[in-house]
Amino acid sequence: MPEVEPMSINIQAKNDTSILFSGMSAKNDSFNSMSWLKDYGLVKSGAYSKLMKAYYADPDKKSETASKITNVKNPVKEKSTVSDSYSKLSEAAGSVKKSIKSIQDASEEDKDLLLSTVKSFVKSYNSMVKAAEGDDVNDASISGRISYLTVMNGGYSEKMSIAGISTAKDGTLELDEDKLKAADVKDIKDLFAEKSSYGYSVDVSASMIQNNADYAATRASLYNGAGVGVSGSYGYLFDTMT
Repeated sequence: MPEVEPMSINIQAKNDTSILFSGMSAKNDSFNSMSWLKDYGLVKSGAYSKLMKAYYADPDKKSETASKITNVKNPVKEKSTVSDSYSKLSEAAGSVKKSIKSIQDASEEDKDLLLSTVKSFVKSYNSMVKAAEGDDVNDASISGRISYLTVMNGGYSEKMSIAGISTAKDGTLELDEDKLKAADVKDIKDLFAEKSSYGYSVDVSASMIQNNADYAATRASLYNGAGVGVSGSYGYLFDTMT
């Protein structure tokens, strides 16, 4: 009798969830066929257990239990505070760019307007720095750019001082309004000139910060803290699976 070689089975572990969907037909554009996955998610999350307990509870307690279940907040649907923080940073960076443009466009004959735009710049700059240091903002590119601006301010400290602007220890800007009023209009304009100036360099950095913040805000609105999608029906499915 011929010798039969033992059959070997090679099972390769899957580290992603793609295998769960490998058996689905590409023609099916509905998530109805994924109902068993949703059921699995409900079991994993303990939702079935809660519903069963509520169903078999005392009649007098059913209405109270149902009310509690209905009023439970769905964290997936709540607006992301992380996304809000990045959006706030993006808005602040955009304000910095606008204030620099306003200084560049201001007429040398209208000194009052020019001084007002410089004040707006300092305020917007400080808002950007503070927003970048928020607890929910965690982006190496953004923090690196903020650090770069602090170092860059040191290089322009003498010219900034003429306009009454200096850098505080926390990286924000301080404004001496008396010095600003006494400054020559041309010196102020030169500080924020369109090319090879302090204002131009800040504008470039603000653009980079705004772009990174916009990207991070979008990503935060689509994914939860664990990096799992939370938009649409995908979010509930993957949030319940561990």
